[in-house]
Amino acid sequence: MNSQLKTQFKKPFNITILTFFILIMGAYIFTQYNAQFYKTPIGQITDITNKTSEQTVDQNKNKDTLHKEKIELKVLNGKHKGDNIQISHKYTDSLTDSEKYHKNDQVLLSYKGKEDTAIIKGLKRDGSVILMSGLFLLTLLLVGRKSGLYSIISLIINVAVLLFMIDYFMKYNNQHFFVLMTATVIFSTIVSLLLVSGFKRRTFVAIISTLLGTFLSIGISQLVMMLTNSDGIKYETMSFLTIQPTQIFLASVLIGSLGAVMDVAITLTSSLYEIKAQHPNISLKQLRQSGINIGKDIMGTMTNILFFAYLSGSIPMVILYFKNSNTVTYTLSMNWSLEITRALMGGIGIVITIPITIFVAMIFLKREEANR
Repeated sequence: MNSQLKTQFKKPFNITILTFFILIMGAYIFTQYNAQFYKTPIGQITDITNKTSEQTVDQNKNKDTLHKEKIELKVLNGKHKGDNIQISHKYTDSLTDSEKYHKNDQVLLSYKGKEDTAIIKGLKRDGSVILMSGLFLLTLLLVGRKSGLYSIISLIINVAVLLFMIDYFMKYNNQHFFVLMTATVIFSTIVSLLLVSGFKRRTFVAIISTLLGTFLSIGISQLVMMLTNSDGIKYETMSFLTIQPTQIFLASVLIGSLGAVMDVAITLTSSLYEIKAQHPNISLKQLRQSGINIGKDIMGTMTNILFFAYLSGSIPMVILYFKNSNTVTYTLSMNWSLEITRALMGGIGIVITIPITIFVAMIFLKREEANR
């Protein structure tokens, strides 16, 4: 009977995977011929000529190679569609502030009919984005199966809600960005866990634990920032904002730490309920101790993951600062001040979520035992 159910489920699921794969490939092919849907002029590189190279050395004795070339393009859209133009282009081997192009690449242009003022603004990357996103989603579907499908649905919903909130903030000049992100976090937590884990008691334990852990960590962090006057936090790296940066920073911490806190909460909750299911006669005291032991095991790895995730994005800028003879203190304070603070705040959330999850789970399990 079980084998028949598995076979019945496997066939439509294989069709789902095949359909998903076809959609990804169709979307990728579409990106190769969708220039007419762009307002920005798109050009396709037909040839690259007159290549010359020379060695360069800057004031900090950093060596590089500067390449100069002529790029011939055909305009693919707009009122100048069909024009063949030639643009001078420079790039360095380090690609610090330039980009290397190849024949048949499609690029975004600044072009109004005069070849001498035409500029290549950058590579048209929608095809690469579709492939990478499709590979991620397809892998999630293959490994997670039904749970993976629900995870994809949850991801799409959460991204849509987040973008809607940001658009609402920008459109109506709303000054309460942190409040909007708080609503987003509550909605995303409930939707994500209900879709992935189902309508179960353990899901509600995870939801309550996630929200309590996330908001308690933000409250503690904000209290510390108030008591220390935010000393050491370089808000000047957010100076392009036209609103008070503290709420933007706290909102980014709220969104960023949610995933790690949610992962800890659902992992710990599922473990406790699975132990209880396998050993129905285990006492709540023993179960609590098991939860503490599991929490100790996942606490260190999750904190490290959070630190690496935040700091990794700034590595190129850190290297650039060092290459330009900036001191270690100045480099790290300008690039990692906010990131380290975010990681520390998220780490607080991970640590306090463990006892919160155990406490909430014990309450639910005690009620379940009392109702038997």
